Amino acid sequence: MKDSDPKPVTKKNQPLLKMKQLADATGVAKSTILLYVKKGLLPAPVKTSPNMAYYDPLCIERIAFIKKVQVSHRLPLAAIKGLIREMDQGRDIAPLLELQSMLFGSAGEKMDRESFCKATELTDSQVATLCRLELISPLEKNRFDDQDLAVARLLKECLDLGVAASDLAFYPGFARQIVGQEIWLREKYTKGLGFKENADLTLELTKLARGLRPYIIDRTLTNSLLEFKGLNKI
Repeated sequence: MKDSDPKPVTKKNQPLLKMKQLADATGVAKSTILLYVKKGLLPAPVKTSPNMAYYDPLCIERIAFIKKVQVSHRLPLAAIKGLIREMDQGRDIAPLLELQSMLFGSAGEKMDRESFCKATELTDSQVATLCRLELISPLEKNRFDDQDLAVARLLKECLDLGVAASDLAFYPGFARQIVGQEIWLREKYTKGLGFKENADLTLELTKLARGLRPYIIDRTLTNSLLEFKGLNKI
């Protein structure tokens, strides 16, 4: 496209933005904008040549939303993408935002793999093995949060005591079974509900699962240990 050629516009006849214009308007780096496009958080640009692309002005508002939610709720990009999808359908995302905030909001700041190894004193090979066995399960590849860090430090202590990581691999298997039943329960009771009612009930069932799951497992373990040690006098 030559400079004299007409610039592409939106359906409402608004001029599209070059990458530099979008980056300047949002304060977000080109690499980040390209990542948002790749992840489906921003609409694909209009390409007028292999080296020229134009972006819809709505990207400014959408990037502002992404930044706000990342700061206030610490949601991963995949969760934010789900919110945007519902927004685009005209739905009130408040109940969904509350649900996702409960699921992701306590994760804390992310660290890369190198920093994670240093913080946990695990080798890169050990981290790779623990991730393969799903004993460490980051929400984003090679981006670890506070929960990953806490569990990794516990795993490091066990590995140092000679416990084989493979002997702990039953945990993810049983977790998938439990979660499968929890999803079945949710689908049973949310079937046919509207969006808001569905989100509200899903939130309550998620709270129940998060409270009931560790309670039952811990009590089962405690009672088993009491019986094993001969301390249960009942």
